[in-house]
Amino acid sequence: MEDILKKKTAVVYGAGSIGSAVAVAFAQAGATVFVADHNQDALNKLADQHIQTERLDVFDKDAVAAFVKAVVDSTGRIDISFCATSTHKSGGEQGAALAELSYEDFAMPLLDYTKATFHTANAVSPYMVKQRSGVIMGMTAVVSQMPLPYTAGFGPAWAAVEAMLRLLAAELGPYGVRTVCLHSAGSEGAADKTLASNNPELEKRTGAWGERWMSRNLLGRGPTLEEVGHMAAFLASDLAGATTGTTVSLTAGMVTH
Repeated sequence: MEDILKKKTAVVYGAGSIGSAVAVAFAQAGATVFVADHNQDALNKLADQHIQTERLDVFDKDAVAAFVKAVVDSTGRIDISFCATSTHKSGGEQGAALAELSYEDFAMPLLDYTKATFHTANAVSPYMVKQRSGVIMGMTAVVSQMPLPYTAGFGPAWAAVEAMLRLLAAELGPYGVRTVCLHSAGSEGAADKTLASNNPELEKRTGAWGERWMSRNLLGRGPTLEEVGHMAAFLASDLAGATTGTTVSLTAGMVTH
């Protein structure tokens, strides 16, 4: 897929495992890539990948808008926006039953994921509408569509992100702007900081996740980070120009019902 993103400018929010994999794949495909994250250590790991980095709080609307403007001032355009951010703090209490949660713990991922998607999408939309092209992308996980117990507010949060991107597709499609969401079966270490670590039932409940996951997975494995990156690059390219308002499965064929 060499050069399928040549002459395109991409911004990636989040320098964690998924964001970094996507940023590297975009760069390998020829794009000029900017990565924003609040974690300077994570950004530093991308320093030798021909990727420009910026320390940024994605939950700060004005900071996101200023970052996007600086990118456009530097390159003249913005073609791809990929939001791969997580929650703003440890927590979310996966492994706890709904009846064991406070509303605040339940709502935290719902508020954070939708806020990150809202801010980043709205920041790039005016530029993409003006140039009449662009792709706004997000990342969700299997519990947005598959009922999996003890996953707290994360399923509703990711379902809301998918719905938001479909809405944007309807509003921005007439201006040549696409939206695509990648839907994964999970990634390395992504859930670690979201667990209800003090819950006495945690080990039993999270162990059951693996059994259910394997029983519904057609390939018997999850996606690699490299596969996530390559799929993101393809969907961001003109080769996928008719793909919008949809969620693309990277679940190894996982049955979702």
